[in-house]
Amino acid sequence: MKKKIIAITLAVSAMMSTVAFAENINANYTDNVLSFEQTDENIAVVSCYDENGKLCYSNMYKSENGNFSADIPKEYKGMKTKVYFVNSKEIKEVSVSDDVQPTVTPSVTPTPTETPSATEKPSATTVPTTKPSTKPSTDTPSIYEKVTDAIYAPAVVKEVETTTKDGEDMYAVTLLAQGKEIKTLIENDVTFETSSEAYSFMKGKDAGNLEEGDVISLTSNVAGTRINHMYFIYRPQDEDIITGSQDFGTDFEKLITENGSSVANQWKLMKYGEKASSDRYQYAFGLIGKVGSNSLTLINKSGSTDNVIEVDTKKDTIVYTCDVSNKNKVEIASVGDITSTIPKSTFDKDNTIDFTNDYSYNYALVRVVDGTATDIVVYENYND
Repeated sequence: MKKKIIAITLAVSAMMSTVAFAENINANYTDNVLSFEQTDENIAVVSCYDENGKLCYSNMYKSENGNFSADIPKEYKGMKTKVYFVNSKEIKEVSVSDDVQPTVTPSVTPTPTETPSATEKPSATTVPTTKPSTKPSTDTPSIYEKVTDAIYAPAVVKEVETTTKDGEDMYAVTLLAQGKEIKTLIENDVTFETSSEAYSFMKGKDAGNLEEGDVISLTSNVAGTRINHMYFIYRPQDEDIITGSQDFGTDFEKLITENGSSVANQWKLMKYGEKASSDRYQYAFGLIGKVGSNSLTLINKSGSTDNVIEVDTKKDTIVYTCDVSNKNKVEIASVGDITSTIPKSTFDKDNTIDFTNDYSYNYALVRVVDGTATDIVVYENYND
């Protein structure tokens, strides 16, 4: 049931972002709690959008006798906020007042909103139109403390096949997402909206151009039946990223940004020399320098052990591995499977690593939520 809630929350939020006009509903903010009233409604989806209309936060809330209290993270307070009422299917824009009481709007005959059970949904990030092929789950992974943490989580491509549904050609894409393997159908008129400088050729391409080991992010339509937004995040290289012939920048910025801007929808790029902050969603890329019992240290091309990125990990952090020495074969793994080829003694004092083709290096793409790594994709065995 939780996976359906996640999918519905994301789909509704995507729909609300396209509504140019919506009736206002008065609400009050007390600290970070948004309070409003709507009779004959027991469930509402509250979504916050930035100045470009991009979804930044969304969650589903239940009422007590028509009174809603939505705990909104402080960084989203002040953003344009809309509410979708599940029973009436009404969308209203929040008008915040400190002294005006919420208005009451006449209700509409409730209409079921739960999607057909034949369309299984593992998450709000990748909403498949067929049931997951393996490891179906009814729960969101424990590493996601909030339902919305599952939104925009990375998906690692395992296989792409062509197929036909209702006479239309499309792609059946097998993905590793939220710690399990799923399969989703993507129509061939849906193309990638973002890609980094190194993979600029992927922008505007359809899912048929995906390869095993690619990392993407997906969102669906309101019904959860069609993928309608795709973001291309990363593709493994054919040669070692540091010692190879191409220069991707000291912080690998050409691999993971477009002119310095994030290509991962709703993720902010972490900077070297800084520990992960408490910002909601961030991501980082680097060579795996050190693996601690509850931490991961990334190194950039400079090789400095002083100018690094450190992220906290947990035992339930979701991990995938991609073996670049074996045709980018991807698998679901665990934190205990992450390894570094850099001697630990290198970090005993400030050192600069001298990279060489004689070593095999491992790299990681990390998604961080509230300062903790929730999803890690490890690219291992370069130079093997």
